[in-house]
Amino acid sequence: MSSYRFAVNWLKAFRESAEKVCALYADDFLFEDLILDQSITDKAELHRVFAPYANTDRANGIGINRFRIDEYIGDSHSGIIRWSWEPDGAAAFLGVPTGGKPFSTSGQTFHIYDEDGRIRRESTYWDAVAPLAAIGLALSVHGGVAGRPPRSPAEHRDGASVAPAGHPGPRAA
Repeated sequence: MSSYRFAVNWLKAFRESAEKVCALYADDFLFEDLILDQSITDKAELHRVFAPYANTDRANGIGINRFRIDEYIGDSHSGIIRWSWEPDGAAAFLGVPTGGKPFSTSGQTFHIYDEDGRIRRESTYWDAVAPLAAIGLALSVHGGVAGRPPRSPAEHRDGASVAPAGHPGPRAA
């Protein structure tokens, strides 16, 4: 299977089921979402994190997720997938109510594949600012939310939450 074809199947699997997408990962894997400070090596936890992306109920507020591959750079050993994401009908983003406003974002995911072509390592980066601005959160160009001072380096170092107001944290369901 070509690496681009694998990337297409990977994004399609998110819409189908957490089981299908988790099957694309090696038994010994590392998943990192660096924006959400997530580091996962357990398939049950990966399943929990991926499950909402296969939502098909427009009324539950999770949203119907649409992914698109914008570019694939790589080979059968490793690659970068540039992608776009748009949830239709999401009631909140990172714990911030959307007020019904549409939003989207883009990101890139780096994969290292094992000898069987499954994902052994994944690191994902994506733009959290554009969706927050699209739903009306007043963001400051100096960091943080407008009207609230940015957190100090000591607060970051001491483990203070860096999630937007109202967001319970990166590992919450």
